[in-house]
Amino acid sequence: MMMHPKSFKTLIIDNAVRLLWDQWVNLGAWSKPGQSAKVFSDPECAIAFSSYFCKHEKRLEKISLDWSKANLQYINHSRLKRLRKAVVDHIQLPVDISEVHASTTSSKYITEPDASDISNLLIRLRLIFGSTTRAEVIFHLLTMGRANSNQIAVHRFLNQKAVLLELEKLAKAGVVVEKRSARERLFSVQRNFAGLFESEIQSISPPWFLLASLLMLEGCLRDELIDDEYLVFSAFMDHKRKLSDYLQKAGECNLTLSGSRAYEFYESVTDYYTCLCTLF
Repeated sequence: MMMHPKSFKTLIIDNAVRLLWDQWVNLGAWSKPGQSAKVFSDPECAIAFSSYFCKHEKRLEKISLDWSKANLQYINHSRLKRLRKAVVDHIQLPVDISEVHASTTSSKYITEPDASDISNLLIRLRLIFGSTTRAEVIFHLLTMGRANSNQIAVHRFLNQKAVLLELEKLAKAGVVVEKRSARERLFSVQRNFAGLFESEIQSISPPWFLLASLLMLEGCLRDELIDDEYLVFSAFMDHKRKLSDYLQKAGECNLTLSGSRAYEFYESVTDYYTCLCTLF
């Protein structure tokens, strides 16, 4: 049975807020304990999307600001700017964390992230390599497997040239292994190095999941459209290519995002999105 647009909108908001809460809990921000998300923490993602979803959960903005002041050293500012731009392309954000400075005033609700927690693998890598492109590259290869520089840059919201430079340095150091073909250069983490880190394949990408959610809320399920199914379905078709790309980057489900008719594509999106929600 096809999900009504109003019900789908509620589902998107609820799951986006749930994912952000779990992100902040993993990163050391106090909140009501709940079931932990089966995804890795991502500080820049949590900051950028809390600035948008705080209109649905006001506490997200406060937590984001307090955490950023207390844990400024764990933020990759160039990546945060890229993520903020991806969000601002759809909606203006009220707060720019890049202007936040470290604070000596501590909050009883904010602690330092636990680097030994498997969900905080990126934090652990940043403690070792700094909040740099190098840490991002290693994180991607550990959690997503073999990839080329462009795949890493796109998936992690990074500069492609900077990613390739780090991959070449890591290959010289014997940390990653390069395999060349006529078309591309693929890199993977050297097995002994990977053994130093407890990791698993990432089930879902928080930034791409939340970006897809934002696109649907701002582009397809706006208040002025929500009561007219024809307008909603048409809006989904208008964003078909971009939405399909975002959802597929968010995670893999054994479903297709297709449909020659607007209502068919809408139904395939609701099915795919619901499948993604079962992954965290």
